[in-house]
Amino acid sequence: MSASAAAPASAPPTPKSPPTSEALGSRVPSLSYRIVVASLRLIVSFVLLIALPVAALTFVQSRGIPIPVSVGVVTVWGALLLALGTARYILRPTSAYGPLCIAVAAVALAYLYFLISLSPYQFVVPGGSASVAAGYVLFLEVLMIVPALDLLAGILTTVEDVAHPKERLPFDYPA
Repeated sequence: MSASAAAPASAPPTPKSPPTSEALGSRVPSLSYRIVVASLRLIVSFVLLIALPVAALTFVQSRGIPIPVSVGVVTVWGALLLALGTARYILRPTSAYGPLCIAVAAVALAYLYFLISLSPYQFVVPGGSASVAAGYVLFLEVLMIVPALDLLAGILTTVEDVAHPKERLPFDYPA
């Protein structure tokens, strides 16, 4: 008799419940590690949200072309987004994460809405009577989808953190 013939028939698999957060465990990075990573992210975000836009606006303004938004406004909105985004990253393992997601998304939506209010931008050709108008409302409205979804995710995260504290940690920081 062969070994395969002697093996008993396998029992049907029993349904398993999803693993609980206690069973999964989590390995939350230390506060100092989160601060270092947030600082590195802050540097990259600073370049993208403040340095490049300010450099572009300053360059355009130095050529005698009127700009639709001031450099100070771009700097303030960018700094606000940077501060909230950095705090959100550092406080991700805490219950403050959901409300910070809501705050970041609300500020981003407000900033994009402010930029929509400046559309269309009308550029008058220097030394001539011709003008060019550029509308960018549709682009910004499509761009608003991202912070709107982030706002929804922040609301759902806040509700989940209130209902089940620390349940998301094993999924955010698996062991």
